[in-house]
Amino acid sequence: MATNFPTSLDNLSNPQGTDSLAGHAALHGNVNDALEALQAKVGVNNSGDSNSIDYKISQLESQLSDLDSQSDSTLSLLGLDGNNDLTITGLENKTTVDTFSSDLYRTVKYDLQITRGSEYCSSTFLLLNDGTNINVSETDIISNTDNILATITFETNSGIIGLCVTPTGSAVTARYVRIALKS
Repeated sequence: MATNFPTSLDNLSNPQGTDSLAGHAALHGNVNDALEALQAKVGVNNSGDSNSIDYKISQLESQLSDLDSQSDSTLSLLGLDGNNDLTITGLENKTTVDTFSSDLYRTVKYDLQITRGSEYCSSTFLLLNDGTNINVSETDIISNTDNILATITFETNSGIIGLCVTPTGSAVTARYVRIALKS
């Protein structure tokens, strides 16, 4: 019998002590077929067969390594930036702290934290880019002060949308996380 694996599971019967040895060779043939199918599915170390599990795991490990190093291509692929590793300190004037292509992303969410000394403000901005307008919603606003630390705007220039922070008063620090859905 040729194996049905991997499209379906084989039904292999264990021989009993009272069975004749006449079918013993056929049983070995069936087990060998099944074992060869498993080996092909799993693959050898460093397999180049894109259908093998070894190859797929190797690809995942490579992608996780890229994610761990947070390469620009990985961040672009996932639509992520910031993730608490980007802090812009000493903002005294209007500053574009992040940009993205309006052609690449349709929906973008920012979690933004502004700090001035011991004053903190944090909120979430949700943007919908329809190709003509930038529709913005600010939610989840929390602050430990009544002072407005900065004005936040989103501006378009030649197909690039920028997150702009303009301090009100003295210098501020901005930290953000961006999550984006492609167009």
